[in-house]
Amino acid sequence: MAVKQINLDALIDNTTKAEVRIAGKVYPITIDDEMFKRLTELQAELATYFAELGDISEEKFAEIGADGRKEIISNMFNEINKKMMSTLDELLGQNEGHRLYERLGRKTVALSYLIGELRKIYTESIKEKQKEEKKQNDRMSLYTKNKRKKRK
Repeated sequence: MAVKQINLDALIDNTTKAEVRIAGKVYPITIDDEMFKRLTELQAELATYFAELGDISEEKFAEIGADGRKEIISNMFNEINKKMMSTLDELLGQNEGHRLYERLGRKTVALSYLIGELRKIYTESIKEKQKEEKKQNDRMSLYTKNKRKKRK
């Protein structure tokens, strides 16, 4: 009697590894909790910057003058940009955040878009894995149901 072989490694690898093409280069990425954690941490850090900016009262903003406002916004923008590039370096390889920033026209918004897309890849991978698990559970349920019928 032949033994049925089921390769769960292939299923798991299919949902934990991907290749993404960004600015003409293909990057292998591992879709795991560390990736999601890093992207979520970045999102929280960025939210903090915007909250801090929102906490400055109009009076305070007026008091610091045009140069002060420029400095605050410029510093914040530079910090956000550095954090995004650093996160991309961690996920894609050393200096890749800066390379992408340059290749994408020196646009922080492009880096932000990439980070959002990487989060989407993680989320879709989880949904795909859950769908496969449901399919397997449905098959198993059908199998056990048929076994019970045969016994009767």
